[in-house]
Amino acid sequence: MIEAVFFKIKCMLDILCKKDEYWRRTAFIICKDKMLADDLVSDMYLKLFECKKEINDFYVIRTIRNLFLDYIKSKNNVSIDNFHNLAENNNTFEPNDYELSIIQDCEKLPYLQNGLLKESYDLSVRQISEKYRHINYGLIHRELDKARKTILGNDIDLYKNKRLKNGKTKKK
Repeated sequence: MIEAVFFKIKCMLDILCKKDEYWRRTAFIICKDKMLADDLVSDMYLKLFECKKEINDFYVIRTIRNLFLDYIKSKNNVSIDNFHNLAENNNTFEPNDYELSIIQDCEKLPYLQNGLLKESYDLSVRQISEKYRHINYGLIHRELDKARKTILGNDIDLYKNKRLKNGKTKKK
């Protein structure tokens, strides 16, 4: 009885080994790393050696894929122990009088300018234009300029980047 099972497993592994190159190519397609693909195929042989089910190509490929997913999961585990020496930052932002006046002026802006100004903190003008397809790139740029001029007033020169085209002086 035991010899019959052992013989069946040996035959099954012989059949699997005939497609070894195919399994390695398949593993490489899954993980995009030759050395990892070789490891996955080796692990697949060990895993299927213990298997008592009927094995077909789909089952083998699924096994390789699951071994790869297990590898990814184990690789991405992050322990809180790695962060025990990080300093705690409890500083809260407290604006000064000038910053407070700017924040209050932002609330007085028209709805479109206020919204675009808030969006411009995280996105470029082009990204805002792509996000809101019904708003033209030029309109966004003009409204942001109006908003900045309204809020900063005479201090607008402090905001402008001197390296931009309109801030450069022409060389002779």
